Parts: sequence; C-alpha cells; structure tokens
Amino acid sequence: MAAVISNQGGFYSPFAYLSEARRMGIRVLQPDINDSAWKYRGGEGWIRMGLMQVQGLSRGGAESLLLEREKGGIYSGFTDFLQRTALDPADVRLLIRAGGFDILEGLAQRPALQWRLLAAHRRRSTGTLELFEDGESSLPVPRPYDEKTVLNQEIDTLGLLASRHPLTLYRQMLERVRTVPAARMGDHVGRTVTMAGWWVTGKPVSTKHGEPMEFVTFEDTTATFETTFFPRAYERFCRKLTRHRPYLLRGRVEEEFGVATLNVQWVGHLAE
Repeated sequence: MAAVISNQGGFYSPFAYLSEARRMGIRVLQPDINDSAWKYRGGEGWIRMGLMQVQGLSRGGAESLLLEREKGGIYSGFTDFLQRTALDPADVRLLIRAGGFDILEGLAQRPALQWRLLAAHRRRSTGTLELFEDGESSLPVPRPYDEKTVLNQEIDTLGLLASRHPLTLYRQMLERVRTVPAARMGDHVGRTVTMAGWWVTGKPVSTKHGEPMEFVTFEDTTATFETTFFPRAYERFCRKLTRHRPYLLRGRVEEEFGVATLNVQWVGHLAE
C-alpha cells in the first residue's frame, strides 16, 4: 500500500483503501513504533498503518526497529528507543513527524524530540557525554506544533491525510463556493454543476479513434463520485492532476445505467 497499485488499467492509492475503511466505520491508526509492523495490519474495527507507509523511511531502519522490539520488548520511551537502536537520524526524524512516538511521548513533544535526537546524535558523533553541560535539562523547550503543522507533517510523511478527510481542512473556503455534494449528485442530472473533490483513483483509456481519455474517481466528505475526462478535457487538465491537493470540478452531470457521472469541462485548484 505504500505505492500506487495497478488494477485493470486503473491506479489505486492507499488513500482509496483508507477512505473506504473510514466509510465503513473502521478506525485508521497512524504508525506507532510499538504497534506497527512493516505492513498494514488490522483487527475488529481498526487498521494500523505499517511502517512501509512512512515516506522515505529506510527498509533497513524499519527492520532494525522491529527486530530490536521483538528481541527486547516494546520501547518504554524515546530515550530507551535511542539507546537500543542505531537508526540513522533521518529515519528517526521521519518517525517523529509521522507520529510514531505520539503514544509514548505525546503529540505535543514532537518538537522537543527533535532536539533530543540532535543532542543524542551529537554525543554519538563526538564521543562527548552531553551536548550541553546539564544534558537534556539544558535543551530548548519549544512550543508544540500547531494543528496545521501537524497535519502538514502527516501529509508529508505518509503521503496522505489519514486522521481525517483532507477536505475538512478547506471547510471555510468551501462555504464560500457553491458546490454540489457527491451524495446529492444524482439530483442534478442534466445540469452543469461545480463539485469539490480529492483524487482517489484513475483509469486511463482510449477512444475508438485512439485518443487518450480517463475515468477518474474523486471523493468529498459525503461520498465518492465518478468523472469522465474526454480527450479535450484530458489533454487540458487530467495530466496535471496529483493525489495531494483538492480540486474544483465543473461539468455536466450525466446518467447511464442508473449511475451519475460528471462530464468534466473545467478543473481548478482549491487553494488554501
């Protein structure tokens, strides 16, 4: 799930699977150094993200973490983790930003953990006992990250927003734009509407004349919805779509075999 998965010519991201899990009432839990395996795992009503989802985390670092945990038991805290492992500081920084130590140390401690990591790395590289005369007691006491920073770290390190639907971050902006929610799309067949959505899956195809086009699934906070990018719209917009930002989509709602789709004619970015 760390990479996009191909399925019958389409492309499915972890966001698609986690979105479906949320709609089914399943809790999506972020990576944790004491509970995550390399792959995703789950139980009744929950899914724990695997360390594989942390973007940029080395496979060797993750395996070292897991091997030491299996051998010596769960980690009692950040200091215990640093003493028992020899992960590259870059790997540890990623784990901090991804929330891997939040259960042990608390989310508010993320900035402080970065300073503690710096001190520990400096001690190891210089052979000195402490970075500062009084050890960790002399380290800066930074303020906790604000909510926006925490959410940006989640997107940067996991490649998606797992703790909530990403469109909730744009609620105020969406209140100023008249959009049709995906759950009510079928009420607007034959009309031209504007919808907001986050990319979920895409399936490139060709017309009978060999022209490229694409069927793309988007999602808002109410449901997923299907869109069609015919060749002209595909050439203008579809190749520029990414999986990490929200879009405004304008087009005509059409219905075939009882399924409503949006024939996309214009795409805009829903900027912060």
